[in-house]
Amino acid sequence: MNIITDPMPPAVAPDVDLAIATPLTESEHSLHWALLRTMRYDVGLALAAPAVYGSVAGWWASGSFSWITFSFFIVGIVTAVFAYQALAAVADNENRLAVDAKPATDLPDSPFTLIADGALPPTMLASIGYLLATLSALCMAWLGLLVGWPVFFFAGLGALLIGATLLSPVALAKRGLGEVAVAISFGILPLLAGFYVQAQSLSWMPLAGGLPLACFAFLVLLDGALSTWRRDWLIRKRTLPVILGPARALDLSVVVTMAAYISILLTAVLARLPLWTLAGLATLPLAMGAFADIRARM
Repeated sequence: MNIITDPMPPAVAPDVDLAIATPLTESEHSLHWALLRTMRYDVGLALAAPAVYGSVAGWWASGSFSWITFSFFIVGIVTAVFAYQALAAVADNENRLAVDAKPATDLPDSPFTLIADGALPPTMLASIGYLLATLSALCMAWLGLLVGWPVFFFAGLGALLIGATLLSPVALAKRGLGEVAVAISFGILPLLAGFYVQAQSLSWMPLAGGLPLACFAFLVLLDGALSTWRRDWLIRKRTLPVILGPARALDLSVVVTMAAYISILLTAVLARLPLWTLAGLATLPLAMGAFADIRARM
């Protein structure tokens, strides 16, 4: 059954009452502050982590490290992440203005609300997004000239997935595939590309070793969609939590988290890494406890 045409499902009890949220001060509504809220550095760091791991894995495998190629690669990835965040906020605003969308609210300091309140012009945000995307493309193009054509393949495939996620007529973000496409673009492809940039070869090793980071990148995207599922349902944006429902989306988060920890164990065993690499498994009870607390509040 298509959830978009069903009566509105019961809302998850929010931690913040949007109707009585404290209004933002005039200084907080400044353009500079609004841009900082849109370009979330914590999400940027999480999505850029696989690229860093792939580069370090290539350094370890080859025994040599080039700061020039590493700098171009990381700048290209980070600018692509921020471009995605800016353009995703613009796409959400376009969904809000669609004729079949229902009135929706979000937290007062979210990009969705800042654009709706006029604190952040969508045309300017779109220009910034395209400018950052152009800078990312230039970095990857120069990097491809320095180290070889595989960079063009990885960067081009990632750009196609991001474009297909946000832009019509494909608009994967409206088809429940947006989180998966973005996770591949920033979680899987940078692992292989970063390894190639430093080692000048391809290997399964960075993919196996960096799989936990790729899983956590997907979790960042999935949890972000889970926190705005009701708003996305109202504006007809079909994210995974909208299609599955919040309870099943939370179950999917648990499965992905378990897959990340299992991959840590398998990588340590198959690659014969030192036992101290298994120390990350000690955080598993904390992660499961956090999911249990979330479910108890639903």
